[in-house]
Amino acid sequence: MAINIKNSVSKTDDNHRSVEFTISSNEMEKLFEKSLGEFRKQVSMKGFRPGQVPKQLFVSRFGDEVWRETVGNVVENELKNEFEKIVETWKTDEKLEIAAPAEPGEISAERGRDLVYKLNIALNKPIEVQGYKELGISVPATIVAEEEINDVIKDVRERFAKEVETPPTDEEFYSMVGAKDEADFKSKVTDDVLRDKKYKARLAALKDAFDRLIEKNPFPVLEEQIKYTAMRSLQHHHHRHHHHHHDHEEDEEEINVSEEQLNEMRPEITRAIQEDRILRAIVEQETLKPTQGQVDARVEEIANSAGMDFATVKDTMRRNGQINRIRENLKIELAQNLLIGETLTEKT
Repeated sequence: MAINIKNSVSKTDDNHRSVEFTISSNEMEKLFEKSLGEFRKQVSMKGFRPGQVPKQLFVSRFGDEVWRETVGNVVENELKNEFEKIVETWKTDEKLEIAAPAEPGEISAERGRDLVYKLNIALNKPIEVQGYKELGISVPATIVAEEEINDVIKDVRERFAKEVETPPTDEEFYSMVGAKDEADFKSKVTDDVLRDKKYKARLAALKDAFDRLIEKNPFPVLEEQIKYTAMRSLQHHHHRHHHHHHDHEEDEEEINVSEEQLNEMRPEITRAIQEDRILRAIVEQETLKPTQGQVDARVEEIANSAGMDFATVKDTMRRNGQINRIRENLKIELAQNLLIGETLTEKT
């Protein structure tokens, strides 16, 4: 049955809104009567056939329970859906973004009175990033010195020598580290060191870029988003370490974040939110999209690291939706590269 729901929206400030829903006492009474009829069909009591318990007796015994069930159904199936529709219009029309799920609603649901249900939500306003094209930041060229390579090789040899009773021969050692001979091992170590140094140099350049952009483009990082991100982070950590002991539903249980944990995590989470919002704003402003060659190059990297055929991996990733995730990740990388003058690899 259609329910007549009234709502009123209020703004606490630029980033917080609340919606108050009202359903009249008459509407609620109709819903209560409907629920009573459905429950009476299912209940049997001593001395009465199933579904034949007198209404007055049934209400005196089960009325409160049926009322709570009626209110719960209305809130879960009607009011929360209405709220989601309203939030969707804000997202579409005003480009607002949910900073964190709505807080649990305040409810007034006494029988014989109007039902009033209020939900509050924190929202991020769109940002326009300024000054990201004039940063002049680049990743310095990476050089690997011969001594660095030798130090790593020495370290690996010493580590392997400690793990076995008898020191391995050169041939055994190269076999253990997945190399053909000394030249091959040295080449692999050089590649690893170079890759690590390039990665660290890239991170340092990005940090410099974000330091400048955060200063040039101040925007509020909402406490609700920080708390929600902290909770999700702890939930993910809990899931990773306990997933073999619990079923899926228990993995989704809400993890409470203590004040101490929150204070410890706040600086890192705040920075991550700032960087993420800046990058996504740049993606929008520049309409960044990876080319098919760039997507294929990333798939090829994954295939090579797994020792699998490119076409097989690509087909599997397309079917399970992972290609779309790669596209989204590459958009962010394109925005990062724009800040530090780098380009993505293309598969030809």
